Amino acid sequence: MLTKEIKNNFKNLLSKEGLKFTESRISILEDILSSDDHRECEEIHRDLLLKKINVSRATIYRTLDVLVKYEYVTWY
Repeated sequence: MLTKEIKNNFKNLLSKEGLKFTESRISILEDILSSDDHRECEEIHRDLLLKKINVSRATIYRTLDVLVKYEYVTWY
């Protein structure tokens, strides 16, 4: 579960990039933060589908780009 502060920070980052703050993007962030492992977009997509969360790969890539740009996650 994300804290209110993390959600607000994430919302601000998305806003700076002209992206909407959606449940799909919250689910992506929660999934990423739930693991310390480096995972590819396909793995994140698969994990979300297993949780019955329907999200496009494009949304995952755009969300990852924002998180990397603002150094919330690192890209290997």
